[in-house]
Parts: sequence; structure tokens; C-alpha cells
Amino acid sequence: MMEWLIYLLKVTVCTVLFFGFYLLFLRKLTFFKINRFYLLGTLLLSFIIPVVQFEIKRETVVTEIQNSVNVGEIKPFNSVQPILPEYDGQAKPEINWSEQIYGAYVAVASLLLLICLWRLFNLLKYTGKYTKNGSGLKLISKSVGFTNCSFFNYVFINEYNISQSDMAVLLKHEEVHARQFHSADKMMLMIFKSILWFNPVIYLYDKVLEQVHEYEADEITSNGFGNQAYANLLLKLAISKSDMPLIHNFVKNPVKERIKMLFHSKSKNMKKLMYLLALPVVAGLFWLFAVQVVYANKLAGLKHGGLLVQEGKILFTDINSIRNIPGETLSSGKIDKTTSALYKTAQVKSNKEVLTDTVKPKPVKPRIISYRKLRGDVKTKTYYIENAVIDIVNCRLEAGYVEFDQANNKILARNATLKTLDRKSTIKSALFTFDLNSGTYSAENNEAKTGGNIHDAERKKDLLIKLNDKVDYAAKDSVKISRDKLIVSLFGNAMLSYNEVKLSGSKIVYNKKDNRVLVNDATMTSGDTKIKADSLVFDIKTKKTKLFGADFNH
Repeated sequence: MMEWLIYLLKVTVCTVLFFGFYLLFLRKLTFFKINRFYLLGTLLLSFIIPVVQFEIKRETVVTEIQNSVNVGEIKPFNSVQPILPEYDGQAKPEINWSEQIYGAYVAVASLLLLICLWRLFNLLKYTGKYTKNGSGLKLISKSVGFTNCSFFNYVFINEYNISQSDMAVLLKHEEVHARQFHSADKMMLMIFKSILWFNPVIYLYDKVLEQVHEYEADEITSNGFGNQAYANLLLKLAISKSDMPLIHNFVKNPVKERIKMLFHSKSKNMKKLMYLLALPVVAGLFWLFAVQVVYANKLAGLKHGGLLVQEGKILFTDINSIRNIPGETLSSGKIDKTTSALYKTAQVKSNKEVLTDTVKPKPVKPRIISYRKLRGDVKTKTYYIENAVIDIVNCRLEAGYVEFDQANNKILARNATLKTLDRKSTIKSALFTFDLNSGTYSAENNEAKTGGNIHDAERKKDLLIKLNDKVDYAAKDSVKISRDKLIVSLFGNAMLSYNEVKLSGSKIVYNKKDNRVLVNDATMTSGDTKIKADSLVFDIKTKKTKLFGADFNH
């Protein structure tokens, strides 16, 4: 839900910048067709740019640190563990404001779409009887309500207040609207206004686009009948009005601006180059919302046993295969994106050897987000929760009924849904059982869902299976997190721990999106063994690594 709201805010930012550019540079140009496609194109781009994701890879140079390092001053980056509060009879359910906002947004958007469909229905009910002219227009005689207007090739005419000569001018005008499919633009804007109803700029888009439609039709029509005669007809029919937003009324738009534009000098073709000024705006928005920079190393290769690292060609080797190298054993497991760093004081062995030791992860502590009713048994420390929403590490549990045995740290959830916080994976089950001490769970009568397809075999890869598998990290100098919180950069005596695997170096870049860790001046340890390299790339999900300039003598 929050992802969708953030997406809509990004779309809003794009529309504001694109429309601002139109007002500053393009509004007074007489290239009406190009202006029309600029407005429509930038609206579509505003919805596309926040969705598209590009990766730009930048090479970094690995340098060797000669001096001894002291990591005793390293402090945990985030060591707060969520805990379940003691039962309070006066406790009230926590309001999930993101869900409330999302619900309000969906309700308003749905209402506006229904209104749009209702207006379309009211319009189409008049199209049953018509007379077709030689230009392919379907003429419908109508004396009340919306008249002298068109919807696609349907033209609603009040034959009683218009002469035959004026009728020819009006039909030519509406024929331009029909041939250029201006009504399709208006229907598209109705949908966009329903989706971005909170964005005032979308209403300005609608007004300006309709104005461009009329300018375009006025220009083509006046070429055949003359500017003066056409302007007189606009003034003559100016008293006619309509409240139907889906149609093109002959005099619906302000007549003064349309007449001024009729006699306005045409823009020179050289001014079409001004549309190229929009390219920096497009590029800037792509860079802001769609581009993500990924750093990688380019180093000379080496060959050792089953490892082969060459410039332009790198063969992966499973970490477990390093067991074939005497005295070197590494292992790995799964990832948790929300877990904190829990480092003890590190020890300095030599100039380039930094060993860290982590305490064992604590039992998983759930965090109650909301509920409808909560009861507790103080003696047994058991809580009974109805309509509960609970966060468990990197997943969210939504259940109709939950029993939480705090004494044994177990959760029983019925009629529940378990999903990752990124909503990429979902499991529905009649009964979930969580053992928070061991970090495991089981589900009965379940179905696992990933990307809309059932993949029960993939469930163990994407959800909790081992809740205690954690990525912990810290750094002496600084920790920087990207705007989307997917890339963590650690500088100065950096450390990252994942189960038994411990990584240390002068710089560590942890990419949560693809579950990869880049380490410069790298030392990888597991128990009493270690591997040193100029740099390495560790893939958490596949348990594979790339070693660059590795020292296999240690």
C-alpha cells in the first residue's frame, strides 16, 4: 500500500515538472498538434518513469591499507529489537494510517471512475438514432441539454437556432475533432483524473489539452471559411453551454482566447527546437526515479584450483567448494533485511587481518501492528488476538485468530496470510505454527504465491524458513543508505556478518535488491579459518562468491 502511494507521489512530481515546462516554453506556440502530443506523452511518461529501473555499473579501484586497524570502537548500527508489550487491559488497537489513507484514496478513485462511466452511459443513450452525412459524421438532432457538440463522430446539433451556412462551418469543426480522435484524449484524461484526483496539476492538464483541441480545430476550419467569418460564428454561439465533460462543445472553451489565437501570428519552424529543451527534464526524472548506480571492481585475474577469475570472464565457485582448500571452510544461509548489528569487540591479528565475533542471534520478537480484540492469561503468558496484523522479521502475518504463547515463544495463527514486506511472496494457510526460538514455522493446507503464480517449491526461498538467518553490519567511519534503502555503503573498518560468515574490509557495499555484498580489502572468515582477497563479491542468495586477487596462502 505504501509503495503504491509513494509511486503516485512520484507520478505527481513528474506531472508538475512537465506541465511547468509547458507553461514556460510551449504554451504560446502555434504548433497545436505537437503541443497535444507533448501533453499526452508527458502524462504517460509520468506514469512510466517511476516504474522503470535501470542499473549503471561503475568500476571502483581497490587499494590496499597497510596500517593496522583498530575496530574496538565500532558501535552497533541499529540494535533495537521489536518486542511484544505486556498485556494491558486498557490497550487499544493501533491505527494503521497507511491502510486508512490507501482505503480513502481507492474509495475516491473508484467513485470518480463510476461517475465517468455514468456520464458515458448518459451520453451514449442518445446515439441510437442518427443521420449520417457525406463526411461520415453521425448527426443527432437535439434541442435541449448539450448541443452543437461532438463525441467521436457523433455530432449533436440544434437545428432550430443555426443557419445552413453556419451549420456547414460547425460540422467542419466537429469533423476535425472526429478525424483527430480528440474524444479519445478526453476519455484518457478522465481516467487519469480519477487516478490522480488529489493532484491539482492533472486538472490543468485537462483544461489545457481541451484548449489545444479547439485551437487545432479552429485553425483547420478557419482556413476554409476565413478567420473573420469563423470568429463571428464563435461570438454568435457563445451563449451556449454544456456540463458534459466527455464532449467537444463548439463554444465551450473561452471564446476570447480562441479568437485571439485565430489572428495570432504563426510560430516560426525554428521554434520547434524548443521541444528539445524537454529532453533534459525527461533525463533528470529518469535519473531521479529510475536509475540506480551499482559499483563493481575490475581487477586482474588469478587461477587457483577450482577458482578462475579473469578479466572479462569470471567463473563462480560455491563457497562450500572452498572446503577443498586446506584449512578454509565457509558457510552461508538466508537474509533478513530488517535485523540489527550485534557485534562484540573485534580483535586485531595483524596489519591486514581483522577478525570479528558475533553473538548468537536472539529469539525472534514479533511486533503487533493492529488488532480488533486482545485478551491475555497472565499466569500462562498467553495472548488471544482477533483480526491481528503482526510483523515477524521481514514478513507480515495477517490472521483472523492468533494465540501467542509468550512463555514458550510460539505463535499459532488460523485463517492467516503470510507475506514478505515487499509483497513479492505470499502464503495463505488455514493454520500456521511459528517457533520463534528456533526461527522456523510450518503451514497446513497452504498455497505459496510469487508474482501471481503458485510456486510451492519457491516458498522456502522467499519466506521465513530460517528466521534467525540475519545480516548484521557496522562501520567505524560512516554508514550511508540509498534513498530507496536498498543499498547500504559502509566505510572505514567495515564489518558485515551473515550466520557464520564474517566479512571485513575498508569498504563494504551491501545491495539488498540482488542480495550481493562487495568488499574492498576483503577478509572472509568462518570459525577459525579465513580467506583474504583484494576484493570479493558475495552472493547471499546463491551462496556463491567471486574472489579478486585472493591470497590462498593463509
